[in-house]
Amino acid sequence: MVTIIKMLKKIYHLARLKKEKDFMSNIASFIDFDAVENIKPAKTRTITFVVPGMSAYSGGHTSILRLGTQLCELGYEIKYVSYIVQTKEEMIKNAKINLSSYRGDILTNNELNSIKTDIVVATSWESTFFVKKISGYKMYFVQDYEPYFHLYGEAFLFAKKTYDLGLHMVSLGKWNKHMIEKNCEIKSDIDVIEFPYEKSEYSNVERNYDAYKNKSDFTIAVYIKNTGKRAPYIIQHILENVKNELVKDNIYLSIKYYGEDKYFKGSSGENLGKLTKSQLFSLYKEADFGMCASLTNISLVPYEMLATGLPLIEFEDGTYKYFLPEDSAIITTFNWKDLYYNIKESIRNPELIKKRSEKAYLALENLSWRNSAQQFSNILNRIVDK
Repeated sequence: MVTIIKMLKKIYHLARLKKEKDFMSNIASFIDFDAVENIKPAKTRTITFVVPGMSAYSGGHTSILRLGTQLCELGYEIKYVSYIVQTKEEMIKNAKINLSSYRGDILTNNELNSIKTDIVVATSWESTFFVKKISGYKMYFVQDYEPYFHLYGEAFLFAKKTYDLGLHMVSLGKWNKHMIEKNCEIKSDIDVIEFPYEKSEYSNVERNYDAYKNKSDFTIAVYIKNTGKRAPYIIQHILENVKNELVKDNIYLSIKYYGEDKYFKGSSGENLGKLTKSQLFSLYKEADFGMCASLTNISLVPYEMLATGLPLIEFEDGTYKYFLPEDSAIITTFNWKDLYYNIKESIRNPELIKKRSEKAYLALENLSWRNSAQQFSNILNRIVDK
């Protein structure tokens, strides 16, 4: 048995080494750290987003599609071109899963080198190296501080260096801008557009918060992804302890995880897998609390939960405070006892939930993808007017 375990460990180690080597060899084949010389464009009518394929159920891809679609509504000609191998049929199918009403043309990597565009936009750190080779004013739509996606080492430093390449950056929310200015030697402009959400998909749900103090059964909807920035394992540890402690108070917590493939087993709860927008809305209506860990740039999830009136739980060590008022959610620590106390207090005193909900509603009121696209358009107009 010991010999078999050693063999399995060696196989796993060799497979991991090969995966890491292949990843770095692939990156080394196209990286180029020379800074760009961005020339003011004569016009900004055509905009091309360079994307890492088109993944289904992807928040990042959905945000790109939403921005592109709203820019189409404002009169721009929009394209989304992949720098990795993926069929057009699969890209279109996945784009429709993310946003059925998306607008713009989808192009494969075979069309990457023949792109004619006024503005070319990187959407991930790897994509910057492809953007550099395309004619047009070069921009960088920054949705997260991507060095944090990697352990400190080559990939971490490569990702960090892309912010120094001279591309005109537009940050989705102000946290990315804060991190880039703090950690990088930037040689270009960095603007900000608001992080919005889609009002038409997640409307307010009538809820009786007063009933919480007389309830014994509660459901919590928990966004979970097997990536460190979403804290998938500490969340499970926290909720397992909170659930066990609440039982002593005759309060029963049903934990509904979602966002990850069903093979990912969530402790003390059920993993619903990846959900459609209608399934998500149904879950938010059913749930009494929602939970999400925004340890790097915030995702759409907290906005969606708050928009439906679902009392939200976020983390003190995350970025929530850069986007929404801290008193619009339960802000907890990695100590499960803090969350237990906060949930108990909220159940005993529903006025706390009402006040948080009112704060959230006011903060969300003026946010929309149309407004954020207009902000992006204003940035383009300033470039031409320089």
